[in-house]
Amino acid sequence: MKRIMAGVVSVIASLAVAAGLLVGGPVSPASANSVPARFMSGWMPYWTTNASVNSFLANSSIFSDISPFWHNAAKSSSNTSKITIQNHLSKSERDAVLAKIKGKGAGIWPSITDGTGAGYMSGVMKNSTQRAALVNQIHSLVVDNKYDGIDLDFEKFAFSDNRSTWAATRPAWVQFMKQLSAKFKASGKKISVALPPMTGDKSGYWVYDWKGIKNYIDKLRVMTYDYSWDSPGPVGGPLSWVDNVTKYGVSAVGGRKFQVGTPTYGRDWAISGSGCGSTKTFHSNQRSSIPGSSAWKRDAASAELYKNYKTGNCKRVAWVSDQYTQVRRLAIAKKYNTGGLAQWMVGTEISSQWPLLRAEAGIRSQKVSRSYTNKLRKPGTKLWVKGKISPKRKANIRLQRYTKNGWRNVRTVKTTKAGNYRTSVFTKKRKAKYTFRIAVPARSGYTAAYSKTFVLRTR
Repeated sequence: MKRIMAGVVSVIASLAVAAGLLVGGPVSPASANSVPARFMSGWMPYWTTNASVNSFLANSSIFSDISPFWHNAAKSSSNTSKITIQNHLSKSERDAVLAKIKGKGAGIWPSITDGTGAGYMSGVMKNSTQRAALVNQIHSLVVDNKYDGIDLDFEKFAFSDNRSTWAATRPAWVQFMKQLSAKFKASGKKISVALPPMTGDKSGYWVYDWKGIKNYIDKLRVMTYDYSWDSPGPVGGPLSWVDNVTKYGVSAVGGRKFQVGTPTYGRDWAISGSGCGSTKTFHSNQRSSIPGSSAWKRDAASAELYKNYKTGNCKRVAWVSDQYTQVRRLAIAKKYNTGGLAQWMVGTEISSQWPLLRAEAGIRSQKVSRSYTNKLRKPGTKLWVKGKISPKRKANIRLQRYTKNGWRNVRTVKTTKAGNYRTSVFTKKRKAKYTFRIAVPARSGYTAAYSKTFVLRTR
């Protein structure tokens, strides 16, 4: 990833194509190809917490799950596993974020990165005692913090360990995932893995054995980015490469489990000259910070933008993905009926990507209205609520009440053919105050929708 740490509507899409912004022309969606209504997941870095939370909340209806980038596995001499799990944010900071992002219909699966160094984590995988202890540690982390699951970002096998160790690490990794899966399934928790790309059983980073772990994971988010990181070129790589990785991934683990990783950052490389300094990384929404009067150009192979410029005596080139790059990558995810996109990073994107992505996914919004009389009531007196959903149809919608643990379903409400509903709530308690809303579940081609909240107060 995170090697980076080292350094409305279809009309909108049509206008973009007409303007020549989608290099190579629009991708024609075949009716048989799709992504789910919740087709996004991604990571929220701890160093962009506020921007990441705000971006997620504004678009939570299309997120299947979200991974705050919070935890790190480090060496330990005292724990049986020889691993300690560190926290990038304090518990109070994490709890504050959880309070904001819970109850939005997206699973919360925080990430654990591997900060142990070359050969260390693979050694834990190969030691049955240490491996079992690590499984218990991760399970306790998730249960104790009331997470919905975990995201494993163990990259040292690929980028630090010698390739000659892979044959021995591969089965130990599969055994670890098998044990972790058994523990998680018993508790109703989920597992995702963030893995570098493969295009065949023994091509790419085959140490991770996608086929071997397919029954033990709920989501595989492939890191189809960092294609160019030590020399100039597209950060997310050619679209043909993304297509090949996706095609193999779907055959290895199944379509809906697979998500295409997509970058919302760019890199700025020195080409020649003096006083250049090092390679710089910048967010997609910081593109305007790149100097020079020359215009950005779009690379046809990757759909990314690039720009050559000069500062002082140094010649440089920058590459970055933008909203139209994201649309092209989602088109690949859609082509193979995958689970959609996994975005590194949430909160650093160009905000105009969201309506374009919804249009490409074929996702439309639902709406729900509500009206009620806001006044104090005697205990036992009903508060009548009525409203309408659109598009109008017969549907089962939900009356929900807000509790300290988030939104809880109270009852199912049936609408008429015209989309109208009527329901009521009451309490026998005096001086009570309860907050409610009407929830319309997501369905094929539509996002979930929620009414404005309404309050029941008693004398």
